[in-house]
Amino acid sequence: MITDNQIRHQIFRRVSRIPKEKLRELNDFLSKLEDNFGKKQKVLSFAGAWNDIDDDVFSELTEKLIDNRSKNRKRIDE
Repeated sequence: MITDNQIRHQIFRRVSRIPKEKLRELNDFLSKLEDNFGKKQKVLSFAGAWNDIDDDVFSELTEKLIDNRSKNRKRIDE
């Protein structure tokens, strides 16, 4: 099995062979990868946040969401 360090070394060698005209494109691609990773980590940080929530409260927040929003909208429109 190939280790993370071996993969990184392979990538560094491959990058060093890329023509300079393509470096900006590679950098943009890497930036997109980093952005997507950051977003995924932010979302995953909320995993399990509702584990301890009371079932009635959870029901109120999810199943009755549309009703609650329409009630609030009516109050705002009045």
